Amino acid sequence: MHHGEAILLYDDRMARERKPSAIDFSSFERYAPWTDLHVLKDISAKPLRKSLRVNTLKISVDDFVAAAKGRGWELASVPWCPEGFFIDREDRSKALGRDLLHQVGCFYMQEAASMLPPALLGTKPGDAVLDMSAAPGSKTTQVAAALQGMGVPSASLGVTRGVIVANDVQENRLWTLKSNVHRLGATNVVITKKVGQWFAKHMTERFDRVLCDAPCTAQGTVRKDSDALRYCGLENIEKMARLQVQLLEAAIHAAKVGGTVVYSTCTLTPEENEGVVLQILKTFGDRVTVEKPEGEWAEKPIADSIVVQKTIDPDAAHPMLRLWPQTLDTEGFFSVVLKKHATTKEPEEMEWVKFQEEPLPSRRIREAMEHFTELYGTPVLRDGETLFQLGENVLLTTTDVVRFGLPLQDFSLGLPFAKLLKDGRVRIAHEMATLRGHEATKGTLTLNETQLADILDGKDTICDPSIRGDVLLLAEGRCIGRGLAKEGVLKNNLPRLMIQQS
Repeated sequence: MHHGEAILLYDDRMARERKPSAIDFSSFERYAPWTDLHVLKDISAKPLRKSLRVNTLKISVDDFVAAAKGRGWELASVPWCPEGFFIDREDRSKALGRDLLHQVGCFYMQEAASMLPPALLGTKPGDAVLDMSAAPGSKTTQVAAALQGMGVPSASLGVTRGVIVANDVQENRLWTLKSNVHRLGATNVVITKKVGQWFAKHMTERFDRVLCDAPCTAQGTVRKDSDALRYCGLENIEKMARLQVQLLEAAIHAAKVGGTVVYSTCTLTPEENEGVVLQILKTFGDRVTVEKPEGEWAEKPIADSIVVQKTIDPDAAHPMLRLWPQTLDTEGFFSVVLKKHATTKEPEEMEWVKFQEEPLPSRRIREAMEHFTELYGTPVLRDGETLFQLGENVLLTTTDVVRFGLPLQDFSLGLPFAKLLKDGRVRIAHEMATLRGHEATKGTLTLNETQLADILDGKDTICDPSIRGDVLLLAEGRCIGRGLAKEGVLKNNLPRLMIQQS
């Protein structure tokens, strides 16, 4: 299993207390020497605290906190993630996934522990990052926000430098990844479809940061999935550990000398956690070391991991992080930061493969910018960005991505920018509208309550007859999409999925 912490429609109304006797905790008995078994079972029978991450590609943390206060939400900070919050609400009549800010990608429902690996990665603007097992996209989009930089002015949101190669191997998971990348407005992501081991040979020493959030037996997810413990028999544990060693070795080979690798799982078994890392350290010697995470919150998880490490190797005392569910009231989790000090595999020369998308000619790019400037008072496109075309769809990506070079054809590139119409015009894409529509100085319509209710219900609505053509729809100071105004009627152009979730 691989933990799927993100769902598009997140509903916390159904959370209920579960009795420890309702779950078979027999597989936890082996942990008695390392932790209080009664406390572990008790917390594992309780639902997780709800948590979310503010998507700083679209909204600042301060603006989100203000919006949450207006909704009556109570927020508490996640210690290792400045954009992460635990959330509590008195009114749970409406699913969080149906909230307008969620629908337009201003926040992402994400378990607090899963925010840890991208936070530990230490990504900075300009980095090349590999997310080896990227679906469903929570960690990819968290890294994308880090490539923008923290604490940027609202006017500069969505400007990123660097590149993320977001990889997964399953087709259905890739579509979920693509959907989340688009909803959250990440422009510098290239999605690929390969087994993680492929990167060891074909992209050796190409990345400043590599995230190896490995498939695992997922014992730590029992608080949200009571069936999770069915998959942790010894045979499956050993099978997963073998795969994890292969993936972590590939991650280390793919990292540059001086680069950072973060390995993580959502399971509790020592074979898949400390055991995997100790085996890797033995393989690579002083070419790879464990880095100590900062923060007082990390002290207890480090101490808990050292206790487990010493049952594998009495001399081991590395600052790995073992999050028992009761330690910080999260799901069970494991993470470690590795630093690469020397070459582990000599890079081979690779031939770059063209994107499946074709570059849009510079003349067409200028025409599109002129068209959107005339419509909305802004060219939408920014320095360091460029456009590609796939069929009738125009996609936005960055010049950093174009220059990076891949020895395989991509599965998906960038962010939907516009659609080419049959009459030669271009119409801004919903994803681009929700990312930068708030910058428009004209061609907008601030919806009143009646209009907003109609639009979110999938209906057309009335508008001022003087408004004509494509307009960007604003609500709560955000652009929620676009509409088409004609003769006093505003035609609804919101995506079907957004309407279904409203």
